[in-house]
Amino acid sequence: MPIYEYQCRACSCRFEEIRHASSSEKPACPSCASKDVVRLMSAPNVQGLGGPDLSGPSSGGLGGCGSGGFS
Repeated sequence: MPIYEYQCRACSCRFEEIRHASSSEKPACPSCASKDVVRLMSAPNVQGLGGPDLSGPSSGGLGGCGSGGFS
């Protein structure tokens, strides 16, 4: 189930809620219990796409930051 981010219009509280994607009912604000909330756009969390490992320094390759420029 996805995690959605909401902001309450009554008290400006921001909160996250795990909801079914098909659910149309708005959650109640955990701070003031108002149902006058708006869902915010948030960046998706994408993992496991099989792309390059960018976690450490590269050995070899075509250069990049600190590679000394072109040769």
